[in-house]
Amino acid sequence: MITDIKKGCYGIEGKLYSEIFGTEIEVSIDEECSIEYAQKCAEHFNNLSSEMVETICKGAKAYCLDFMEIASGDWDEELTIPVNTETPPLEMLKCFKPTTLIIEEPEDLNKIGYQLECCCDWEIEHGMEIDILDDKVVYLSSFNDYSPWLEYDTGEYNYINKI
Repeated sequence: MITDIKKGCYGIEGKLYSEIFGTEIEVSIDEECSIEYAQKCAEHFNNLSSEMVETICKGAKAYCLDFMEIASGDWDEELTIPVNTETPPLEMLKCFKPTTLIIEEPEDLNKIGYQLECCCDWEIEHGMEIDILDDKVVYLSSFNDYSPWLEYDTGEYNYINKI
């Protein structure tokens, strides 16, 4: 599943074809993480349930709408599609895509945890981060290089809390 695995400047690097997004993405693996565990994370990502994909899209929509409201006077980027409260969540798949699957050393080998760095139409500078722990999206907001292993609160800028 992960191909072209090699030692890089910041750990282990590879490539992964994302079935959901129809594109190849980078994979960044912590040196302390086993390739076997990384492959399990890649497999999990490529087999996200339709419910998980919809949850991610709802969070992305909430993030996009909030960003557009906050930056209304200073923002003139063009979205791939018009986004408003009536936009069907799955349409958001046209407005963002993952660029890197980030896998750090797991705190619990019985759980799957990883982070997705994404580019998105509305936040060109910071992009979007999606942290997944097992079958739950635990964080979705601008890219801050957090970790799926953090204790996330109900803060207003974790857009998964707004759905």
